[in-house]
Amino acid sequence: MENIKKFKMRRLFVSLLTLSLVFTSCEDFLEEYSTIGLSADKLTDINAMNSLNAGAYSNLRNMTAYEHMQSTTLVRDVLIRRSANWQPWFTWTDAGMPQMFNRYTVAYNAFNKVNLVLNADIDNMYGTAAEKASAKGDAYFIRAFCYFHLNNWFSNPTTGKSVPLVTTVMGTTDRVTQASPVEIMAQVESDIEAARTNLAISGGITSYSAATAMAAKIYFYHGKYDLAYDRANEVITSGGFALEQNVSDIYTKGNASAEVIFSIITNRSEDTFGSASIGFNNYQADDVNGITSLNPNGVLGKLRAADPSDKRFTDLMTEKDGVVYTDGKYPNNNVDYIGIRLAEMYLTRAESNIMVNNTVAAQDVSDVNAVKNRAGASDVVSGTPGKSAMLEIIFNERSKELYNETGDRFFNSRRLQKSIVNESGNGFISFSDYSLKLYNLIPQSEIDIHNLN
Repeated sequence: MENIKKFKMRRLFVSLLTLSLVFTSCEDFLEEYSTIGLSADKLTDINAMNSLNAGAYSNLRNMTAYEHMQSTTLVRDVLIRRSANWQPWFTWTDAGMPQMFNRYTVAYNAFNKVNLVLNADIDNMYGTAAEKASAKGDAYFIRAFCYFHLNNWFSNPTTGKSVPLVTTVMGTTDRVTQASPVEIMAQVESDIEAARTNLAISGGITSYSAATAMAAKIYFYHGKYDLAYDRANEVITSGGFALEQNVSDIYTKGNASAEVIFSIITNRSEDTFGSASIGFNNYQADDVNGITSLNPNGVLGKLRAADPSDKRFTDLMTEKDGVVYTDGKYPNNNVDYIGIRLAEMYLTRAESNIMVNNTVAAQDVSDVNAVKNRAGASDVVSGTPGKSAMLEIIFNERSKELYNETGDRFFNSRRLQKSIVNESGNGFISFSDYSLKLYNLIPQSEIDIHNLN
């Protein structure tokens, strides 16, 4: 049933995206859409709301395009073999984090669209209750998704400020101020629960399962482990998803995979830029064209050395030219960006349960072993380890399972205040040394326009 729903989502996305092409974007997020025929008083029907959501969903492709590569290079799972663009991300210790890709502006372009939806009088539009709930659910989901990622990248530990919190329709003369990370977190949690409420009535571009899985991820990173457990458990026990038998099938199937809960669908006919093209170009097993290879001294390289027969290494990495390429998750330019999948939910449920109960239960071991067994890992957990040992096992498992994907490698290392590989690529730097440096800066143009600091 879930696969049928995902097929319908794909078909709905394609049709809605066609409508969304009338919405254009400018560089400044306060001047985001054309003034010709698109004033707020004209956006009065469900089709217009769906078009806005489809346009915002399309923005997610660009917003997440570089995320996997940035996370991977920040923890130095890979070596940068060439490319002036990526060397600064590998040598951040003195220079700080460069902009590289402006996910900030792209996210606020998406906010312009979904805020129009969420501030519209949808309840009084012509349409069924399901159609109205679907439009609202998609908008809430996209806003939660974007603010969650912005807060992870832009929260400044020195100033205690994050990004501006914008939930209304902005005009070109309006100005914004920065919110605190806690304020952004509260909005994200409110939005994802509103998404769940509406998508439970009817799914659209997104789905109730996607919103519930996203809620598990959000609460996990917000340290609300009881809620993270509940949401992850709901997804797992729903029976709507299953681990792929072959790990490589996840990435060739993309959104069609039984394991994938939420993805950003690649549409090469509409937009050739996104995570697929960036991942393929950077990780590809080609000495001339690929720019990265596995760092043998990094966490991932050492995990591979400890269990080289693990399918996440044998099936998703290519050894040639005297190096190891981490190419398997982006085998071509057409793969979908996988935002959340079932394996992550198993690991989230296990760790959350441990954090809530301060002990390891048999279910936690079973959850971790489900992921390990699928990968053919040799280090399947036996017995019931102590809390500290089990948390270390889960950290390593997340590192092996989610590398080159959703930013989890960096976010999770920072969440746990883990040391990461240092600038030389061989040795470690402590959390206290990197915690004040590894965040994105708001674009200078936005700082100047809105007098931010």
